[in-house]
Amino acid sequence: MPKQLPAGDTSRIALQEDSVVLVLGGAQGITAELMVRFSKDYPCHYVLVGRSQDPRTQDLPNYTALKTKEDIKQQLIREGEITTPAAIEKRASDIHKFNQILQTIRALEENGSTVSYYSLDLRDEAALHTLISTLYETHGRIDGVVHGAGLLEDKLFRQKTADSFERVFSTKVTPLRILVEKLQADTQFVVLFSSVASVYGNRGQTDYAAANSVLDRYAWELKNLIKGKVTTINWGPWKGTGMVSPTLEKEYERRGIALIPLQAGMETFVNELKYGNESQVLIMAE
Repeated sequence: MPKQLPAGDTSRIALQEDSVVLVLGGAQGITAELMVRFSKDYPCHYVLVGRSQDPRTQDLPNYTALKTKEDIKQQLIREGEITTPAAIEKRASDIHKFNQILQTIRALEENGSTVSYYSLDLRDEAALHTLISTLYETHGRIDGVVHGAGLLEDKLFRQKTADSFERVFSTKVTPLRILVEKLQADTQFVVLFSSVASVYGNRGQTDYAAANSVLDRYAWELKNLIKGKVTTINWGPWKGTGMVSPTLEKEYERRGIALIPLQAGMETFVNELKYGNESQVLIMAE
């Protein structure tokens, strides 16, 4: 991990209560954790965008207190309304996602922020185009953007299909292209979540590495279009969260690759956004 930047330095970010931060893929996982931490220092209006439906529109009173997908599956089995294992698995997965999104929204609100949630596929250019236009029409501003969306479909190159490659690649690259077209010059910051895979490569991730390499390159182009800072963060693997499954965590351990601890990673992210001035930053655990 890089050294912590001095807290006495002047932050490059100035957000007020009515400021708007657009977060792509920020309702679950590591991006959500980082934005909740960021909101402690910068309570404002957060616009979360993800593929799942808004959990506040769902009737889930029996499930919101359940912490794990296994707990949810057991509750569904007890209720007996869904009987096939595949249907139970699918419903439990959906409810677990709803719970995670709801927890993120509540955590942001507890930090003094207001939250909007939009459900859309980030590969849908027209829908994202419309959303950004709507935000400017409604709020008159977008102060910051965090693009943390991503998709993994790891396979050896000879086993990959064109459709799979497109899903992984477009989830990263399509939103970036729309941001370049739509963001106004007064945007304070844009942070793109890339991966160490684009720097060093990773087995089974040719598509993911290619997508993140585009982010790395486009950060330099986007920097010429807005007055604020543009940073690509090439994240190493996280411990206990993010896209690292228990199996992958063991593989990293076998290869001697350290995982980023959540608390240390959150502080590094906030400090980088506040005080950093590089266009591309590699963050890995020591």
